[in-house]
Amino acid sequence: MKDLEPSVAFYHEVPGLPEIENKTGRPHIRGFGLGPHRSLHLISGAAERPERRPPSTHFAVATRQFDETLARLVERRVPFGGFAGPDGQAQRRADGARQIYLQDPDGHWLEINDDA
Repeated sequence: MKDLEPSVAFYHEVPGLPEIENKTGRPHIRGFGLGPHRSLHLISGAAERPERRPPSTHFAVATRQFDETLARLVERRVPFGGFAGPDGQAQRRADGARQIYLQDPDGHWLEINDDA
């Protein structure tokens, strides 16, 4: 990622992930907790953002607070939707779980679902 701070703010404020201790001590690395023994690391230093990232290249997180997460996205006017694009609606997967897709400030795709 090119600029770390907008992505740090995004992951803290939008999905509400808790920032965890940076044990490396390196200022270009920040991390967020994804539950016990799992974390997301943001590392800056890319010269520029790729032109387009397909939604099929994403990572997924499950939450028991799916409806609250949707409300937070709407409140902050963050575009989200189904796999086909941002339409402000959740969709159902084949297994019945509700899901949405959105992009972080660097264009990385994130799926949030209620399969917790």
